[in-house]
Amino acid sequence: MEKIRNFFRFKNKYLEKAFIMLLITGLSFLVMTLTFVFSSATWNMDLFNSYFQSELLLFMNLIPIIIFMTVFYLIVNRIWLSFLIASFFFVLMSMANKFKLYYRDEPFWFIDIRLIRESMDMGQKYSITLSRNMIIIFIGLIFITIVLKLFMDYRQESKKARIIMLMSVLLVSYVIFSGPYFNSKVYADLGDKSLINIWSQSQQYQSKGFVYPFLYSITQVLDPEIEGYDEEKAIKDLAKYDYKDIAEERKVHVISIMLEAYSDFSEFDTIDFKRDPYEYFHKLQKESISGNLVTNIFGGGTIDTERAFLTGYYNLPTFVSPTNSFLWYLKDQGYVTEAMHPIYGWFYNRRNINSYLGFDSFDYYENKYSQVSEEYLQDIDFFDYIIEGYEGNKENPYFNFSVTYQNHGPYDENYYEENQFVIRQDNYDDKTINMFNNYLAGINRTDEAIEKLIEFFKSEDEPVIVVLFGDHKPWLGNNDIAYKMMDINMDFSNEEGFLNYYKTPFIIWGNDVAKSILESDLVGEVNDISPNFLMAELFNALGWEGNDYMQYIQDLKNHYDVNHKVYFKENGEYTTELSPENKKRYEEFLNAEYYHSHNYKNKTD
Repeated sequence: MEKIRNFFRFKNKYLEKAFIMLLITGLSFLVMTLTFVFSSATWNMDLFNSYFQSELLLFMNLIPIIIFMTVFYLIVNRIWLSFLIASFFFVLMSMANKFKLYYRDEPFWFIDIRLIRESMDMGQKYSITLSRNMIIIFIGLIFITIVLKLFMDYRQESKKARIIMLMSVLLVSYVIFSGPYFNSKVYADLGDKSLINIWSQSQQYQSKGFVYPFLYSITQVLDPEIEGYDEEKAIKDLAKYDYKDIAEERKVHVISIMLEAYSDFSEFDTIDFKRDPYEYFHKLQKESISGNLVTNIFGGGTIDTERAFLTGYYNLPTFVSPTNSFLWYLKDQGYVTEAMHPIYGWFYNRRNINSYLGFDSFDYYENKYSQVSEEYLQDIDFFDYIIEGYEGNKENPYFNFSVTYQNHGPYDENYYEENQFVIRQDNYDDKTINMFNNYLAGINRTDEAIEKLIEFFKSEDEPVIVVLFGDHKPWLGNNDIAYKMMDINMDFSNEEGFLNYYKTPFIIWGNDVAKSILESDLVGEVNDISPNFLMAELFNALGWEGNDYMQYIQDLKNHYDVNHKVYFKENGEYTTELSPENKKRYEEFLNAEYYHSHNYKNKTD
């Protein structure tokens, strides 16, 4: 053993330093290769090989690991310990990426570190176990660590030299990371486009390995000023509109409910139903203003649809302080604003952010529902508390926004006789169709809860409006397995697949008292819209004009009503490119939106 140690010792200190850097580079390359293994939901040899075909992509994934390992080596002065920390840090994160992709078709973003409590809670809902290969990898990493400790335990004797080298590495890191790592054009160009659906944000991420796209996702958190931002123009554009109060005689109570993973699969003629899990919802559509949201998310990311509805923003800010929203306007108009959600208040930081958005109160699991039940409330029980909130506040105009949890995945893959809604076909996989039927069983229970809620408000002598909408399509297995099994087009490079991927229903229903006050039957089908236009659709139905920003997006919606990273919709047609006139309007909107979302000021200020 001593002979082996002597073999790796150097009399020349400069030669030793060169070898140490070569060793760190080699070890970093090994760690990077392991992260490539877990860069997709399932093993994909073509994708794995593609990472090594681009020198720049290799560089973007390798350099952060080299820097990380070097910094720790200079801090702890133990190469074996720096390797152990670096390898477990990056490999564990890449494994988390693999599991998240597998169960939710969503990669591990940098922001997920901030949401670690949410991630751990949701992780308990899924069957996450280490495979044999994962265990072998961990054993291999430990073995390499032991070898490094026994035979290559290089140390820098001069503390001063280590500090100088550390500062030099940090300086180089600053130069590197302030350059191409957060450049959107570089990010868009890298990755083999022939192996992915270029419209999928998740697949774009996977095409670039793990470390590089993970670091690039920091841009989701930074909330930088938009390119070409012109504050004076934004002020002038919004100043064209005068703040309008709601006439007292037109004030109605509004109950808005975002339904978890709610989607109407009865619209697909490739599915044969034994019984209709949407029976009451379909009846309600005929009595309501109805349409579809074209959400920006699939299978997860609930908060995007939620906050787009409440604010009218397509690009959401970070919400770290009071932020302009439609709640503040309603409060100025004398409304009591209340939010409800039957699970944890720290989920997506709703506990703090809901107050920044203008809610007077927020009921959630820790401060209310845990005292009712240890289990998360099903919709049939949760809706009782929405009614309770209304009854306790109806002396004033009341606005309730509630988010359900009942139909959150994953969905059981076992067979239950009472949950059979879809007729099985010969090509159906048992576990997959069981999963889908069990999802529909939850939707059917939601239907019963909706019926109970609506029938209550039908009998009320107060004017009540109910808004129901889905946040996103449900995740139904890796690689959209259930959708494909039922022959549903999910290729969103074409219009049909795009809508199948992102479309969810919404309705705006009013009881007879509300219809009488508003002098409207509140019935009819409307165009597909983006979630940031849903509140505008509601205001339009109620004959409310709103504040300057509401009037601004009302006008904007008349020119195009879907803004999305894949398609826009103008003049009733989906297009990847807006007309020159609407492109200008869109750019002006982004400018006005940024100003309004970053300069909080309510009417009374």
